[in-house]
Amino acid sequence: MGMSRDSENRAGSLSRQGSTASSPDGSEPKAANRSKANIRVSLACVQCRSKHVKCDATLPACNRCQQEDKPCFYAKSRRGIRDPKKRSLISDKPPVTSSSPFLPTSNFSSSSPSAHSLHDLPSGWSVGSVSSTTVSAKNEKELLLDLFYSYFHPSYPCLPPKRFFYNHVEADPDSYHFLLSVINFCGSLYANQIPSDDLREAAYSAACGSLPFTVQSVQGLLILSIAAFGEMKFEHHAGWANRAVSIAVELGMNHKAFADGVSDSVLAESYRRTWWCLTFQDSSRNLCDVGTTLSIADVDSDVDLPCEEWEYESGIIPQPISQSQYETQVNLGHTDFSSMAYLIEICKIQTDLVLPYNEAPDSKKSELFERADARICDWLRRVPKWKMNLVDPDGIVDVVLYHGIAIAHVNRLRLRQSAPRSGLNIREYFPLGPAKGPDRKGQVVKSFGWNPHPIDIQAANGFCDLFRHSFPTKTLRAVFATGTLRVALAYLDACVFLGLDSQVFRERINRLVQILTAHGETWALSRKVAEDIKVVAKEYLTPRISQTWRPGVSEPEVWATVSSSLLHEPPNLPPNFGLETYQQVYQVGGWTMNDTWPANLTDIYQA
Repeated sequence: MGMSRDSENRAGSLSRQGSTASSPDGSEPKAANRSKANIRVSLACVQCRSKHVKCDATLPACNRCQQEDKPCFYAKSRRGIRDPKKRSLISDKPPVTSSSPFLPTSNFSSSSPSAHSLHDLPSGWSVGSVSSTTVSAKNEKELLLDLFYSYFHPSYPCLPPKRFFYNHVEADPDSYHFLLSVINFCGSLYANQIPSDDLREAAYSAACGSLPFTVQSVQGLLILSIAAFGEMKFEHHAGWANRAVSIAVELGMNHKAFADGVSDSVLAESYRRTWWCLTFQDSSRNLCDVGTTLSIADVDSDVDLPCEEWEYESGIIPQPISQSQYETQVNLGHTDFSSMAYLIEICKIQTDLVLPYNEAPDSKKSELFERADARICDWLRRVPKWKMNLVDPDGIVDVVLYHGIAIAHVNRLRLRQSAPRSGLNIREYFPLGPAKGPDRKGQVVKSFGWNPHPIDIQAANGFCDLFRHSFPTKTLRAVFATGTLRVALAYLDACVFLGLDSQVFRERINRLVQILTAHGETWALSRKVAEDIKVVAKEYLTPRISQTWRPGVSEPEVWATVSSSLLHEPPNLPPNFGLETYQQVYQVGGWTMNDTWPANLTDIYQA
């Protein structure tokens, strides 16, 4: 299984993930008479980038698009192309999409403006939105499918790649009726112009009715349960997750032979991925203690491990490796595994060691703690550096491995945060304090080369370091808020209980809240967690009044000034008003302090 250096570099450049930060709607230029000097050939045409296959960038149309008889165009770029001959060959206008024969046509008005706002997110993070100027030009159902594959699918890549999915639906539309209703609902969550209520009701009604015992039913129930979790409909989530697991086990999807019995290699890979996505969601739900589901961890499984994302998107599926082969190769020091394989391993560590830790008797806790922490650290050490970059030269993000690394850091935090402070209601359990009580101090090691941070702060910083990459917020999992809550809790503990109050930590809490708020435009759970963190921060992170502050300014006026600045209103500062700056205890890697942010005011105090 070892890869040569050349093949490793090639794999890194081809990308490990089928997702891009661009919107799927293919927005047209705002002005028809603008200069074409700002258009250049990117590394791949839009068609090839959407399929995540290699493009030769031939002008005016690449060879792949010519062979497949498809219109070829290139995305516009901030940098221009100097050669006017080449500029004249480039088309950056998307082709008109024809209606798919198996999807009903239902055009709709796009007169309402987009409600999405772009938040001030760190390091190029973005909130995608559907352009109101192009929605009416696309078939509604096609748009919903595009949105689903652009934003939901990258984090839960269990369905076949979109072009293969089209073919299967066209060949047997009746088998995909329920699954398509779920896809339409989930896609509508990312589009302001399409109301979700009717689509939600249709998907919910179908899920509560009689369903055939098919893989498509399992996939539909799985996706719908994930969406219900993100919308905080936990009873629905538990019921549909139970049903998905029951049908999957009844079909035998937990056995290697089930996928091996399918002649279509892409479908076989999809079946393997569906089983593993069931295990991911089960593991995440158990840690949040939300609802009750059948534990998939108790089901015997010998399902093979999935391939790389770029291999899946290409349709060229290699021979899968078994779980036992993976363990053997890990013991031999091999690291050439797919991102899904790494994600599966960290989720197993979470289920087998982290979850039992809080429920174990005190006599067993120390052993479980050491085993879990050592396994997580070993996992982080073994992931290849080229994978740790997460974004390849083409700008394509490895969303799958992103979630794996985030889970690793969050689980290190879970081991160090007390069991009574589990769950999602931080307002209730924050006053209980950290696991070892409010008198615990962070380790102070001044020797050269030592990290002076407590381990939990190191883990929180590792989580936040992931945000240095340009990343579309909407592709994050619906359960993203649960892990982010653990990270915010670590910083709040450091500032309130551990005597490590720092402007950097406060700014990180602030950035986490902003990312959750942006994610909350799609998922109610993220919106609720963001509000809860802000309430706790306002209550416990009291601003210090400077010694130069004049007595004529009352405390309510201080809070009114802080709140007004955070609500993006012009602050009305009294003369000589000031807030004492907080000493920066640590120089934290990852996010850098933005010079445009207020030196003494942060918006964690927002009511």
